[in-house]
Amino acid sequence: MNTALTDVDATLNPDSATDWDGKSLIKRGAGTLILGAQNTYSGDTDVQEGALWLAETATIGSAGSAQAVNIAANAAFGGHNATVNGHVNNLGNLYFVDTFTVNGDVVNSSAMISGSDQPNNTLTIAGNYTGNDGHLYLNTQLGDDSSPTDKLIVTGDTAGSTTLHITNVNGLGAQTVNGIEVIEVGGQSDGDFRLYKGHVDINAWTYTLKQDGGDWYLRSESDDVPDDGGEVTPPDDGGEVTPPDDGGDVTPPDDGGDVTPPDDGGEVTPPDDGGEVTPPDDGGDVTPPDDGGDVTPPDDGGDITPPDGGDVTPVAPQYRADITPVAPQYRADIGVYLGNQWMARNLQMQTLYDREGSQYRSADGSIWMRFKAGKAESQAVNGNVDIDSDYSQFQLGGDILTWSDGAQSVTVGLMGSYINASTDSTGNRGADGSQFSANGSVDGYNLGLYATWFADAQSHRGAYIDSWYQYGAYNNSVDNDGLSASRYDSAAHAVSLETGYRYDIALSNRNTVSLTPQAQVTWQRYSADTVIDDGGTRISGQNDDSWTTRLGVRVDGKLYKESGRIQPFMEVNWLHASDNASATFGDTKVSQDLPNDRLEVKVGIQANVSERLSVYAQAAGQKGKNDYGDASFSLNMRYNW
Repeated sequence: MNTALTDVDATLNPDSATDWDGKSLIKRGAGTLILGAQNTYSGDTDVQEGALWLAETATIGSAGSAQAVNIAANAAFGGHNATVNGHVNNLGNLYFVDTFTVNGDVVNSSAMISGSDQPNNTLTIAGNYTGNDGHLYLNTQLGDDSSPTDKLIVTGDTAGSTTLHITNVNGLGAQTVNGIEVIEVGGQSDGDFRLYKGHVDINAWTYTLKQDGGDWYLRSESDDVPDDGGEVTPPDDGGEVTPPDDGGDVTPPDDGGDVTPPDDGGEVTPPDDGGEVTPPDDGGDVTPPDDGGDVTPPDDGGDITPPDGGDVTPVAPQYRADITPVAPQYRADIGVYLGNQWMARNLQMQTLYDREGSQYRSADGSIWMRFKAGKAESQAVNGNVDIDSDYSQFQLGGDILTWSDGAQSVTVGLMGSYINASTDSTGNRGADGSQFSANGSVDGYNLGLYATWFADAQSHRGAYIDSWYQYGAYNNSVDNDGLSASRYDSAAHAVSLETGYRYDIALSNRNTVSLTPQAQVTWQRYSADTVIDDGGTRISGQNDDSWTTRLGVRVDGKLYKESGRIQPFMEVNWLHASDNASATFGDTKVSQDLPNDRLEVKVGIQANVSERLSVYAQAAGQKGKNDYGDASFSLNMRYNW
């Protein structure tokens, strides 16, 4: 007998192994058919439309059966603690909840999907598995090796290609050792399993898929020590590393609770007895779960009670000095968030000479503009993330108030600027050799006010004091290698006070050389929106104050030629910063490896084009520890009234 069921929402529950013994079962129509108990018909099962669902403990076929379950495109098949005795050819969607066993071979040309929203579901294939460009969707609480996860177990061989999609369930990210086992292979492991988009990110960690001994693991470790050659700095770097608290019992993580199966003591009642049954997707394309996440597991360092209940003799941990610490594999977009922050702060920084060229000006005020472009390189997270930024700035300002009593003078002005910076970031290489990148940008406007006092109103020799305030508002973007794209706003306030004293040394023919020691202090407050990326990571902690001090000396000349006057100059500065750019990914704080002390050198020339118009060109460079470098070029023009 061949039985065809069409356009039906129904429950079929034979009360014995012999009640349903037709030759085959064909499921047609958009409805859902639920089978309970044992279904031992000898023919194939063809799910052509809609969904066919096996209730808890239900089976299809007899042990050792060679029959097949054929799942057509846009059809669904699956079960809850159920068994298929036979082979499965999947062109649609195969769902599994808790445990689902196929005693036969599986060819997956579409999708195998965990039907629960919590981990700890297992699909066991007691045979061979072939992926025909198929997909496998699993839930994992991304953390350390002990993290709860869905799993595929194949007792036979694997072949073909399969894309693995991971949905992070409440994981916080952590460093793994062996990894989280998601695929176990008992036979020849020739199948090619690839992680969707290559990696999964949660908080500060990046997880990749690694094959080891035939099995497949999610790992968050890198392939080497940090790039700067040093040890990984633990969170508390002020003393010894404290091992995990092992003095208490371990509270198992909440993995979502037991799945309540349908009541299979009689008829199986579908979850919605008036329509279709969910969990199966009985007719549509599968939307891949959001698998962009990464994780930190619960503390599992508690005491272990042996099976026999006997006492455990504590054993002191053995520390080996010859073990080289291995860094986690960090997500690449860490560098973009930090780079955007640093660029916004860095492009607010300026000195009196940067802004207006030399101090020589008329008593009636001036208008000026400046264009600056450059490139900065730095690292983050102890050398594990590389950051490269290109930036530009256009600034315009002018004096709005000038005052002089003949001996001294005060000038007040307004200024505004537009900034734009793009950042490329590369994470450290993973244990599987993978390395990922991210990119982003920041752009926005600064508006400010400046005031300058000269002790000598005529020649500007002697002391001067310059101060300014700026407020900036910026748009930020981050693209994490296609996994997620984020947009957020940020802002910065900055106040600066600078002082110096110019000494003039007279030369022949009215030429002079000036020596100007300088000191400057700048306070900045940066703030940024909290971001929830596509993988569920909460990125915050960018609101911070910072102080930067500068001590330097400037040497410039005033050389007269027949056609006018030129002023070559050189400036050397020592910059000291109180804080790094930092952010918090989940509960993990990461920082840019900005050196506290940097050396800066500037060289350039200023020339008078006319009596009132002057141009000013400058090249500058900064260098510090942790492979920090910055090189820029700027061009200024000033017109005196």
